[in-house]
Amino acid sequence: MTNSVHREESTAVIAVIDSAMSRDRVKYQPLNSRSKPWIVAHSLFSNSFVRKWGFLCIVLCCLLGFLFYQRVLYQEYIYHTLPLFQRSVKLELAVGKEPVQPDRWKPIGDPQLRYQMFSAYFDPRLEIVEGLPTSNNGRLPIGSVRVFAVLPLKIRQMEVFCHFRYAEGEVVRKRADLVEAVHENFDMPFSATSVVCKLTGDKSQLKIQLPYEVGLSYNFEPSMIDATSFVQIHYPRGNLLLRMNPSRDLAVCVGPVHSNYSNAARIVEFVEYWRLLGAERFYLYNKSVTEDVSRVLGHYRERGIAEVLEWNLEGYKFEQELRYEGIFAALNDCLYRSTLVGDFHFTAMVDLDEFLLPLESAFDGENLVQFLHRRDRFDVHSFNFAAVFFYGFYEEDFSRVPRGANNTYLYTQVRTVRTKEPLMHHNRSKYVASGRTVIEAGNHFVWRALRDTKELRITEQEGLLFHYRDRCVGYGCETFVEDSRARRYEGKIWRAVESTCRQIFPQYGGQCPLGKENN
Repeated sequence: MTNSVHREESTAVIAVIDSAMSRDRVKYQPLNSRSKPWIVAHSLFSNSFVRKWGFLCIVLCCLLGFLFYQRVLYQEYIYHTLPLFQRSVKLELAVGKEPVQPDRWKPIGDPQLRYQMFSAYFDPRLEIVEGLPTSNNGRLPIGSVRVFAVLPLKIRQMEVFCHFRYAEGEVVRKRADLVEAVHENFDMPFSATSVVCKLTGDKSQLKIQLPYEVGLSYNFEPSMIDATSFVQIHYPRGNLLLRMNPSRDLAVCVGPVHSNYSNAARIVEFVEYWRLLGAERFYLYNKSVTEDVSRVLGHYRERGIAEVLEWNLEGYKFEQELRYEGIFAALNDCLYRSTLVGDFHFTAMVDLDEFLLPLESAFDGENLVQFLHRRDRFDVHSFNFAAVFFYGFYEEDFSRVPRGANNTYLYTQVRTVRTKEPLMHHNRSKYVASGRTVIEAGNHFVWRALRDTKELRITEQEGLLFHYRDRCVGYGCETFVEDSRARRYEGKIWRAVESTCRQIFPQYGGQCPLGKENN
């Protein structure tokens, strides 16, 4: 018994001695010999919480860094570096050897393929190049050229090229930076499309010559590898870099007039009423009109009131292959034409039977232009007006027709009953764009605008879209109210229509033909 106890005590003592000897063999490093980064890293990753959520934290930090780059550093590049470069170089406008031709639809390659282009504009807004690919060859953008075309919706964007032609005859080929169909393409095979190509210059250049024409090519089609047609590039007149405020107030855009349109009286009333609202210039796209309507358009064109563009867009089954006579190509061409070439501040997008009226009782004397200037802000890209309808089957009031008038049917003066409730904004609504802030125009609202700008929705009390149609479009036709506020200009509009019709149609006794309705 005693021997057993002694053996156990000996074994315990030996174990204690071996443990002490093993501790002596461990080489401890003093704390000062370890680097501080190692200590920090070890402390972090030895924590189970950090090991579990560390990856998410790293991703979050990267995202915050990217947002900081986008909102701070890249904005400095857009609003500081590029403007300095743009101002430091002398931009020379090129003049072609051939006389300038009016814009028309031209084929790209084989006409049977129905790729077409219409017009091109130099856009000096540096915000446009913000989302475009940047080059690493030391060249900086001075602006971009936007070409309006009709192309297949499923086109291979990387195979589209711009061909810039200069005054000396040199042609420079460049891959398109952006090929984008309009939003309202309805998934049809063809769509109105914007093709955007940057114009760049070397940092060391003191002078840059600008091209005067541009063509398009498409590598995927053998007949389109080289540019076969060119269109003139339109530049801002007298305000190349848009440094000064717009010199003019309000332009009006009207989509393609088609189907042998015959209502000459309606066009006269439309132009004269909009002039009372403050409009200075009208842009109309003539697809197909009667001889009487053509005389009206010619009358306003000769006086510099209207610019009439021939809309020779053919070869498509409209509403099956391409939307409504290529309307979105016309609307966007008009936006850029009025803003960049016409130097207008505001551009109204309406049809021939539509009028935008300010209605605030406290400002009864102001027209639309005065209303827009009063409500204008630096961060507003458009003013959207809700629609009410004055239908032809409502009771009409001829009691205010002037005695002896040759033109007794003015829509704004005899139709005084409308649908009771305005539609919601963006449903049949129309708008006025602040052109320099808009990138893509739609039919009823702006689709794309510069960053940090917004739409201002005009309330029913402030203003409405008065839409004069013959047939109900299915929106509240059964409930209606009387509204004669369009008669605010009744004396002026009757006199203006009578005077204009006498000048254009003396053979008809000064009566403008009403023609066949095209509603």
